[in-house]
Amino acid sequence: MIEPKCCHRAYGREHWHVVYEREGELAVWGLRQGAKNAPYNLVLGGPYEQGSHVDGDFLDACALDTHRGSAGFFQGRVFDLIRDEQVAMTIEETKVYLTCSAAVLRLRAARKEHAAAEQGAAGTGWPTATGGRDWRAEAVEKAGQELKAAEEDLARLCEQRGRSARDLYADLVTDVRRIKLARENYGAALEAVEQLPQLFLGA
Repeated sequence: MIEPKCCHRAYGREHWHVVYEREGELAVWGLRQGAKNAPYNLVLGGPYEQGSHVDGDFLDACALDTHRGSAGFFQGRVFDLIRDEQVAMTIEETKVYLTCSAAVLRLRAARKEHAAAEQGAAGTGWPTATGGRDWRAEAVEKAGQELKAAEEDLARLCEQRGRSARDLYADLVTDVRRIKLARENYGAALEAVEQLPQLFLGA
């Protein structure tokens, strides 16, 4: 049964209280009215919000593969696609936002710093005095050390998981399909609830 007279303002959105029996006891389920008012991840056609860590694990593996020269995913441009610490892609006609780990962001920053140091060393500038310090070479060496450390940090994470980017992508697709099915089920549940008898309770 549904109880339509309830705390809409306090709850934040129009909803029903669905009264049902569970293991011999009455329970209440708060269900938002209308698919457009569904919880964020259940809005039909909306972007996918990860329900697990598979998105981050997949992106870690992609970033490591890309850094090591593979173009298996994102055509080898994963670092260029990062916006607001996320990478957007489309799976099963659903917009998916992959969250970057701190290790991926560190590697991206190290790659930029190393590229800038190498470019500076290759460019024209003040000549290094004989026997003096070569500041540009030192900058390249320092940036190279950070780049190596950042790669090793990310590689450790990926090795602990022991799964390839391709395997993790398959898990990600499965999770997206699960969310799509949940959205369809939510819509069906709304239609079913609308047909339930209404129980009017006093204030």
